Amino acid sequence: MRNLFKRVLAVAAATVLTFTMSSSAFAAEDIVLDDSGSPFIKTFDPGDAGDYKYMGYVYCFEAPSEYKYLQITYTGDATAFEELRLEFVVNSDPAEEIKLTPCWFSENDEGTFKTTDGGLVPAPSSKEQTVTIDLAASGIDLSTGIRAFHVHDTPGKGTFTITDARLLTEVPGGSKAVADTNTKTDSKSSDDKKTDSKSSKSDSSKSAEAPAEDAGSGSGSQAGATTGGGSTAAPATGSATLPIAVALGGIAVAAVAFVGSRKMKED
Repeated sequence: MRNLFKRVLAVAAATVLTFTMSSSAFAAEDIVLDDSGSPFIKTFDPGDAGDYKYMGYVYCFEAPSEYKYLQITYTGDATAFEELRLEFVVNSDPAEEIKLTPCWFSENDEGTFKTTDGGLVPAPSSKEQTVTIDLAASGIDLSTGIRAFHVHDTPGKGTFTITDARLLTEVPGGSKAVADTNTKTDSKSSDDKKTDSKSSKSDSSKSAEAPAEDAGSGSGSQAGATTGGGSTAAPATGSATLPIAVALGGIAVAAVAFVGSRKMKED
């Protein structure tokens, strides 16, 4: 009887361990880009002087290669993305930093960001938009993972505010529909664009704070003050609920086994 009980206990423990290991593969959490020293969730203002503006860097928490998507929620001036580009840094060892060719938010020979439906990232407006960028389809080499990315822009192109930014391992449900809607919105007439531009400039002038020194720039570059501190718009694609439930199940099995063994000893 005792040998049978030990076999049952071993099978139960093995089952719990298997489910725990397999469920962890589905529990990848979004990486929210809100590092206190170098967040992407903030207002960016390239100013009006000069021909080039380095606006700091964004730390990606050494995201592994399975994080293939960048989802952003944003508002801003209609021209703010015209010359905005990100320069990704791969390889987790800073001593062997590898910088990839900059990828642009508008069409550019160096590289252009593509959304999950294959389109361009829609221009900002006063209305908040959320899009999911396919990093691999945009030409970003994810084989070693992403450590950070630098933010570059051109003065005079206007301000923009990122209210949520996160790296994802899979496309969230409905993201293609959002991208399709945004693309249609972006194709409106030039008169409408002018109206949106005036409206967004008015909104940004009310909400943007004075530029502060960028902690990620060694040259004392200026970037807009942070306007958001955490995730706000994009739902997490991963969940820790299943692993927790499995773990609790394992504890329950262990408890039953302990009580059973004590009872057998008493008998």
